[in-house]
Parts: sequence; C-alpha cells; structure tokens
Amino acid sequence: MNPTTAQSITITDIELRTASGSNPRFALPRQYYIKFSLGNTLRTTKKMKQNKNGILWNEEISFRGDDASVLVAKVYRTHRMPGQQDEAVASLTYTIGEMMSKLKNKVFEEPLLMDPSKTAISSRPNFTLKFTFTSVPCQPLEADERQVADAVDTAKQAVEAMGPTPLVVDHLSSAVDTVTQVVNSAQTFATTWDVLLKRIKLFDQIVTGIAEIHPYTSLAWSVISAAHKVLVNQNDRDEQITRLAGTMSDVLAFVHDADPLKADKAHVEPLKLLTQQVMECAYFIRDYAEHKGFVTRLARYTLSDINSKITDYQRRLQELRDAFLRGVGLQTGITVVRMMNAIEHTVEDKDLDDMPYAKGARHDQDKGCLTGTRDDLLRELREILSNPAEDAPRVCLLTGFAGSGKSAVAHSIARWFEGQKRLVSSYCFARTDVARRNPTNLFSTVARDLCDHNAEYKSALWKVVGESRSLRTSEVPTEQLERLIMEPSKHIQAIGPLVVVIDALDECGDQVSRQQLVLAISRLATETSFPFNLRFLITTRPESDILAKLPPGPRLVHKHMSDISEQMVDEDIEKFIRHSLGEWSSELDLSNQDWCRLLVHHSQHLFQWAATACKFIQGFGSIGLRRSARLGLLLKTRRTEAGYPLDELYKTVLLQLFKSAPEQDRFREVMGVLLALKEPLPLPCLSDLLHGHLKMTMDILEDVPIDDPVDVRAIVSSLASLLDGACDDRKPVRPLHASFYDFLRDGKRSSAFHVPFLPQHSLTLGQASLACMCRMLKFNICGLADSRILNDKVSGLSSCVDEAIPPHLSYSCLYWMDHLQHTICSSDLNSEITLFFKRFFPYWLEVISLLSLSSASPISSALQACIALQHWAQPKDSEICTLASEGSRFIQVFSPLLRQSTPHLYLMLQSGLDIQPIGQQMFIPCMDIVVL
Repeated sequence: MNPTTAQSITITDIELRTASGSNPRFALPRQYYIKFSLGNTLRTTKKMKQNKNGILWNEEISFRGDDASVLVAKVYRTHRMPGQQDEAVASLTYTIGEMMSKLKNKVFEEPLLMDPSKTAISSRPNFTLKFTFTSVPCQPLEADERQVADAVDTAKQAVEAMGPTPLVVDHLSSAVDTVTQVVNSAQTFATTWDVLLKRIKLFDQIVTGIAEIHPYTSLAWSVISAAHKVLVNQNDRDEQITRLAGTMSDVLAFVHDADPLKADKAHVEPLKLLTQQVMECAYFIRDYAEHKGFVTRLARYTLSDINSKITDYQRRLQELRDAFLRGVGLQTGITVVRMMNAIEHTVEDKDLDDMPYAKGARHDQDKGCLTGTRDDLLRELREILSNPAEDAPRVCLLTGFAGSGKSAVAHSIARWFEGQKRLVSSYCFARTDVARRNPTNLFSTVARDLCDHNAEYKSALWKVVGESRSLRTSEVPTEQLERLIMEPSKHIQAIGPLVVVIDALDECGDQVSRQQLVLAISRLATETSFPFNLRFLITTRPESDILAKLPPGPRLVHKHMSDISEQMVDEDIEKFIRHSLGEWSSELDLSNQDWCRLLVHHSQHLFQWAATACKFIQGFGSIGLRRSARLGLLLKTRRTEAGYPLDELYKTVLLQLFKSAPEQDRFREVMGVLLALKEPLPLPCLSDLLHGHLKMTMDILEDVPIDDPVDVRAIVSSLASLLDGACDDRKPVRPLHASFYDFLRDGKRSSAFHVPFLPQHSLTLGQASLACMCRMLKFNICGLADSRILNDKVSGLSSCVDEAIPPHLSYSCLYWMDHLQHTICSSDLNSEITLFFKRFFPYWLEVISLLSLSSASPISSALQACIALQHWAQPKDSEICTLASEGSRFIQVFSPLLRQSTPHLYLMLQSGLDIQPIGQQMFIPCMDIVVL
C-alpha cells in the first residue's frame, strides 16, 4: 500500500488487562481511561472501574491517517483525592504501518510501556492493551472536514463533565407547556439527534460552493456535533434541548431535495439567514451543556426562562424555513441570545454619553477580502475566535507588513461576525484621524458597544461608574479596561462567541503614546475575570514594542500574514486583478495571460499594490491616457527588492498626474493641509472650508506676483487611486492606505512629493475655521420652536443637527484652536479671534451644545480651546486673554446645563455673571434676543 494513501481507521473492542498478582492486596478499585491520539486528533474513552478480569470498553474510536501516521495510546488512572490530577501510568507508540504488521486476525495485542515516574513500584500494575483494528482506504479529507473534526474533539472535552438529570427534574421538565410542539411524543432522543446530524452534514455538503453560507454550516456542524458527542453518552435528556434539536432537524428536512439550490441565487439570502439561525441554536445547546451538572444549570436558569428562549428559537427557525421555501425575504434577522442570564425587561435609561466614544471608528462594510481569496486564513481565524474551550486563546494577534492585507482580513472577520450578531465592537485606528481614534477611547468605546448588546452588562457597568463622572470620562487605557470592562463582566454568563475586532493597532500613535494601551491589551491574555467567550482579533504591523508586550502564549495566538505561502498569495492577487479589471477585458486583452502575471510579479505579494494598480488602470485619477497605456506604465516600474515595495508605484502614479514643478507645488500644498486635518472631511466640505484660503503665489508678469487660488477639488479628484473619498462626496477624504501617508511624510522616499509638517498648514486650517464659523454661525441654528423643552425631549433633534450643522462647520467649532495653537501670535490673527469672540461666542456655544447630544466631548473641546487660547495669547494680547478666561469660566460653570438644554444657553448668558467689562462684550449678541 502507498504510505501516503489516506485510510479510515477504526478501533473497537478495547480491552485493558492487568497481569495476575500485580494489584496490591486490599487495594480499592480505581477508574481508568485511555487517550488515543493520531496527529492533532484526540479521542478519549469513558472512565471505567477496574476488576479482576481487566476493563472492557464497548466503544468505537475512529481516525483518518496513513501508514506513516503515529498512533499514541496513554492509559490514565484517576486520583483517589478529588481535584487532583489523574496519573498517566502506561503508554504505547506505533506508526499505523507498524501496528498493521502486528495484527493477528485484525486484533492488536501488546504489553504497554510503564511510566515509573507516575506511580510507586509497589502499586504499579503491568498492563496489556488489546483491541480490534480495521483500516480501509478512503478519499483524503478536505480542509473543511479536518477543521470540523478537530473542532468536535476540542468542544467535546469542554462538555465532557455534564452531569445526569435527576428523575424528579425529568418529570418537571416534561410538564413545561410548549408553544410549538415539533417533536413527536414517541420520538426518541437518539432518533432526533441522529436525523439532525445527518441533515446538517448533508446541508453542509450541498452549500459547499456558496461562499456566503458554507462557513456557517461548517461551524454549526462542528458545534452541534460536540454537544451531541457528550449528550449521547450521558443520562441527561433535557426535554427542552431535545425539543430544540427536533425543530432544527424539522426545518432542515428540505435538504434531501436541495441539490439544485447551488444554481438558485434567489434563495441565497433567506438560506443564509436560516443557516445563521441554526448556528445560533448550536451555540445555545453547546454552552447550555457546558455547565457542569443539571442541578447547577437549573439553579442558574429557571425552566421558564430556558423554555422561553428555546421557544423563541423554534419560532424563528420555522419563520426562516417558510421564507426560504417560499423564496421571499424577511425584514428582520435572526434570534440571538448572547447572555444566558440576560435581563429580559427594559433597563431604565442610564446616561453613559459622557464616556469617550470613537464615532466613525467601526469597520467599513465596503471593505474586505474578495470572495474566494484568503479562504484558509479567514476560516482559521473564525475557528480561533469561535473556540468554546475556557482555556482557548482570547486574543488573536494578526501581524503583517504594510500592504499585506491585514485590514481587509479584519474587515471581513468583523463583517462575518456582525452578520451572525456576534460582533460586540469593531475599532479601526487611522493615522489620519487621531483626534477621534486614539488610545484614550478604545476600551470606553468597546464598553459602550457592549452596553448596546446586553442590558445586563449596561446595568452592571452603571453600578461601577454611575456615581463617578471622573471614572466615566477616564482616558487611561488600563483604568478603562479594569473598571469599564473587567469589573462589570465578572458575573456575566455568555453564550456563543462575543468578538471584538481592533484594526491597525500600530496607527494609534508612536511608541510613547501607545505604551499604556499596549500594556492594557496584554492583560486581555492573562486576566481571568472576562467572560470566557469574549474574543479579540487585533491586527498590526510587527512593531517591536507591540510584539514585546504581546508574546504568544496559552491565551494569545500570533498569526502572521507571511505564514501564507507566497504561491497562494499570488493566486489570490491574480483572482483580485482579474475581478477588478474584467469590465475592460477587450481593451486590456484579458485573454493574454502575460500582463496579469507581470502585475502579480510587480506586486511582490502585496494586495495593496494590486489594489492601487487596479484603480489606476481603471482610470481613477489618470488624465489623458488609455487604460492599456496606464497598464504599460505600471509594467515598466522597477521592483523594489528591499525596504518599501509600494514606493515605486506611488511615484509612478504621482509623476503621471503632476509632471511640472508648479503642479507638484499645488499637490504638496493640498496634501499638507489634508494630512494636517484632525479628522478627515468629505470633499465638498473640504472645498467649502478651504475656499479662498489656499493660494499659491505666481509671477504672471515680471516682478508682479499674484495669489492664485488652488482648486482643491481638482487635485483631490485626480488622486482617486490613492485617496479614499476622492470620487465619493459622501465619504471622508483620506489615504487609501497608511503606507501612502508614510511615503509622503518621508522625504528620502517621496523626493519631489515630500509633504513635511509645516506651521503654515495649521495656520491655513485655523484661519479657515474662524472664517467658516463667522460665515455660518447664527442664532437658533436648528430652528427650535420651544425653549422650554429639554434637548432629549425634542423629537428628531439629532437629524435636525445633522442637517443644520454640516461637517465642516462642526469641524471648525471643535478644532479651530487645535490648529492655531501651533502658529505664531500676530496682530492680524488676534483681530480675527477678537472679532469672533465678541460677535459669535454665544452662537459657537449653541453649536457646541447641540453637538453634545450623544457625547460630552464637544463641551470638553470648547473648554480646552479657551484654555489653550489664553496660554497662546499671553503676554502679547491681554484682551484676548481676558475673553478666553471668561469664556472658559462660563463653560465650566454651565457645562451640565449646556448638554441638557441648548435654548437655556441664552438665559445663562443673561443671568449676569460677575465678569469683567471686557468679557461682557462676548454676551452683547444675546442681550436683545427674546427667548422663545
């Protein structure tokens, strides 16, 4: 037989015999069990008591392997003292080929090698292991099937100790009234589960080619098989769980006639929902079974609560099954129980809005891996994050160099678990958005997202922080992790995986600014007070400080993008290129394989290179060239053998767009301002903000310089292959990839396109912000009809704010002083600031109040602006110092009321604060206003 031929191996009639006279006199009977392992697959027998004739297991052990596979059998003896570790007392090790050579009539019998270190000589029996061994050739396992088998074995260990159901409880369970009875009264436990398993397995095989569905069926099979492996060997026959299994089996009855579904795309969405719901039921059954002993489960969860949840599952399964069979969609999604002991009633409103929150930091639904690429990595990450074992890794750290595709993987994983309603939070750091996304609000954002997922968690968090505003507004990562997440989580019983995705950790700041955050993340892998189902996927470049603080360990698994073979990466890149450029196949001659392979070769295994190249070839940002000519330009670029392989591509694109020195000057000016933004803005807002403030000096006539306005839209639009949002007015403009930001900031790499940090860029943005506020601020900007109504009682106020306060006005109100504090105090600039305070201070605070509907941070920003202005103007301008001082004092006194009622701002201003005469000039605009 070929040694690499796959074989199906079965071990039965297992017998462990003790040599005569080897047991000490008067010894109490002990329990024994055997662990068989083949490669990464582990099988364990039940525990059996020894007797004078030895021990016999009527069990069947199955493996897949080949002649070279190594089979290890270890005999364990239970310890006499409860809680002590069992002893491994004997073992044997053979390859499958060696074992087959020792068979006699398919029976293997061999003395075991004793372990003298585990037991005293006087009490060490001599063992002989005997079993029936059969092996038949079979087809090699597919990757999905291997992962399913491994997951089943892992999960089996977690639920192995589930205790038997007392008889009295069996009677009580059967008395529970049910809404929908789908299991026939005569149907046995075994029949229900056998049918269910067969249908899930058949379902999994049918949808193998449907990328949107197959991952769910594969995981469902893994999880439900694990629960069944234990339940079938226990006395526990919870009537509710059997009933749910019967419903799952019933809704999957269509699979026997479902093979044509592969070609019916109209059924994909309802079928996807159905498979997701089956997956959720599998999580529930598995985690319900994991609690050791039915009495413990009954004490924790009342029968009515469990019955209610199961009934919800059953009803939803049937609705989804009916929708699929009718070929219609549903407006609602799946039923999910995330917490076993979740609060069912409505929790009273708890105001956690003053906790820092990173608005806009979640994953992007439009980003992710192309279907059919990165399949093995995505499957492996889903398995890691769904691992049910209490000792499973809690953190998966995915590292890779710039452009390798880490973020696409993170977005795909976040999108997948969100579809399953298992994504607790996603947070994507961005170097161009550090004002909103930074180490000070990561864990507070995760905590607030957790509150949205579970009412009990929100109640527990409020008990910790409700009486402490300073704790709610803490910006210390270690304190946030301990007080906002760990402490409220101590008594939460989770069901199924709860996943947090953190992308681009390296972009949260430099080594100094991210030190505390990385230290806090390291605790995720060591603390035991989290819900054991809470899992984190973190992506980052392999920065030395991050890797040093997050080494691999039992609770932290480290995956690297370079673990994927270059051949597989190149195959995925080729799929991506052909998918991206297929629309122009005739123009590019897609039948010619050489150009595609050349593009793959130039990519140097980087997905970001391929993505940028495809956008450039498609026509994003290229002027006056046919697509075939753009392709030719890229094929002429030199490969960078070391350092930064994307740099040559960036230079090629930029040189095509900006050939002359004046054009390059305009590019640097626009990009300098764009990179200096505290948070990115959509292109229309960026153009409105900078209108008339971005100019280049030109000599049209000799010695006659003139200021020529820079067309921001024209330059940004031409950079659509490098900037996100350049062709979509709804999206903020930012570099498509952090490597482009790094390229522009490094003069040695970018040469003529170097964009350094310059105070002039901050001055431009500061002055533009002041002008924007003076142009757009006004009294009652949202047109509120009644000043007596508090903000939270005004219907539709949030939508009104979004409509009345565009992003560039909001930006100006929040960040004008952040930019000006990096400039030099001058008389002209002082005049602009003085005018702003004397004419627009109340209207500025009105906008700040409205922006604080969901977070207190705008009020904090306004206070910090006044404080920074006071320091900036000293000692050159005493008038500005006084105005800033009185402004900060007003905000400090009335900040709680600013959040509660915007119209009352003007009553506060008229209340007659004891302020200096100069400061009173700030309130002149509101003196003649009649409060509505």
